[in-house]
Amino acid sequence: MSEYNFSVIQEDCKILAQNVDLSNFKNKSILIVGANGLIGGFLADFCCFLNDNFSSNIDVVLTSYSQKNNANRVKHLLQRQDTRYFSWDCSLPVNQHDVAGINDVFFCAGYGQPGKFLKDAVKTTLINIVGVNSLLTHMNRSCGGNFMFLSSSEVYGSPEEENTPTPEFYIGKTALENNRNCYIQSKKTGELLCGLYNQKNNMNVKIARVALTYGPGVFKDDQRALQNFIFKAKNNNIINLLDQGTSIRNYLYITNSVEILINILYNGKHDVYNVGGDTEEITILQLAKKIGKILNVDVVTPQEGTTSEHIASAPSRVALDMSRYRKESDSYQKNIIFLDQGLKKLVKWFNIETHETKNN
Repeated sequence: MSEYNFSVIQEDCKILAQNVDLSNFKNKSILIVGANGLIGGFLADFCCFLNDNFSSNIDVVLTSYSQKNNANRVKHLLQRQDTRYFSWDCSLPVNQHDVAGINDVFFCAGYGQPGKFLKDAVKTTLINIVGVNSLLTHMNRSCGGNFMFLSSSEVYGSPEEENTPTPEFYIGKTALENNRNCYIQSKKTGELLCGLYNQKNNMNVKIARVALTYGPGVFKDDQRALQNFIFKAKNNNIINLLDQGTSIRNYLYITNSVEILINILYNGKHDVYNVGGDTEEITILQLAKKIGKILNVDVVTPQEGTTSEHIASAPSRVALDMSRYRKESDSYQKNIIFLDQGLKKLVKWFNIETHETKNN
């Protein structure tokens, strides 16, 4: 059996194609930075899906830090005639030859996993500054275009209760000693650069503060809580938490996340948008129990007061105010993939059997 089930992604691409304006993609040269990640990889699959099923004639240009033979998330696309891949360390300026003729960019690079972005704080910082600036400079000097920068809800820090759910105008607060500052402050600087280039006449630059997107396309070594719980259940037949699981989250399924990104890039009236769930607030413990129920395993918590280093500075509650986007999208609510369905899709992506699949 294959390690991953790509039929789930094809099904999701079909769903997304029904919910966005496909004319925005027609005859474009689209660069996806961070194509080896969750959102970038799904965008790559979606562009190829549009070429195959809607004759969109997209020139799909993919890049990530990985060398071509290690770009596992998009390896199945790299022999296609409509797709080109190059390796790029985004902490360094881009080779302008590699991005010649680009119309639109989805900048999805940057480590979303604390375990990864804490390993090399300098590189984490430069990705969102040097990489972003070099692409924006190139586009502005050539023919302009559309640029989507994936920032993070972490720029808000830990907002007070009166600012939760958090609106886009909230000024984030982060202590200098926060061990996640390399990620947080570089995202803020990347946002600043995007705002400056958005003032250029030939540029349309949008900023998406993304929180907790999940779904098919993640690797098995992804250590973020949701995926980690699935593999603890599969490999250990138990889900053991790193703390009491009281932190509150609101997850957003991949198709909904990408739908929002596409709509705000091509139709958004503002420069900055939140991109996160706002329909199913859940504690980490409740999430673990939901996954435990799907995979029929128990959930245990450690002795009270125990906390892992990676989650010590994590926000206690992540809740984004999505009213800015909702005011511009009447159809969004009916397209939402809720957590029970999304988790089953993710388990299916990993080719993990549940009691339901065994009995079918």
